Amino acid sequence: MRSWSVGVLLFLVGTSANASSSGPLVKDTLDLARFELMVERADSLGGKEPERLVAAGLAVLVGPFGAHRLYFGTKAKVPIIYGVTLGGFGVLVLIDLGHILFTKDLTPYRNNDQVFMWAKPRPVVTPP
Repeated sequence: MRSWSVGVLLFLVGTSANASSSGPLVKDTLDLARFELMVERADSLGGKEPERLVAAGLAVLVGPFGAHRLYFGTKAKVPIIYGVTLGGFGVLVLIDLGHILFTKDLTPYRNNDQVFMWAKPRPVVTPP
């Protein structure tokens, strides 16, 4: 029993010594180098944010809460409805994702206050 506990203790001390032997700043400098590389790649895109990619990523990761709709700019009621229904039980998010990925022009989805962003707006009817 004692040899087993000594072995575990030596293992824990050995792994912690290996982890700290490289120094605390080595990981930070690697992350900084990766960040600088990402910034250079973003600059090579002409400074334009890949809107379709960002919106699709938000729809996949936090789509049931309407994050992709907030990204496109909508009123607060739409993400609240998405959050309460978890994205229309996942159906609305999948349809939104399909429209984000396969539609050529995303301008109809910007500042769209409808829950079904792909639906055409109703015509304004004036009384006679």
